Amino acid sequence: MSTKLTRLSVLSGLLLSAALLGGCATTSDLAEVRTTADEAKAAAARAQSDAAQARTAADAATRTANEARNLAVEANRKADAALEENARLKESMERMYQRSPAK
Repeated sequence: MSTKLTRLSVLSGLLLSAALLGGCATTSDLAEVRTTADEAKAAAARAQSDAAQARTAADAATRTANEARNLAVEANRKADAALEENARLKESMERMYQRSPAK
């Protein structure tokens, strides 16, 4: 019976040691997982910040493009008006030239 107790004691000691060592490894693994998760959270926060900055820059670029388009539309309108005025003046000069007596 004492041999069985000795074996049981040794086996229990080995199992306890294995459990303790396993617990240490698990704690280390958990710490590594937490560190990795924290790094992932930090990377995600940086990515969100970068995305917000990119969105702000894109909005500014869109506003600038819209302003440029509006200026181009206004410039085209003025150019069309100038061409129309030029055509009217040309017609007026031609009429004046036709009315004047030949010398």
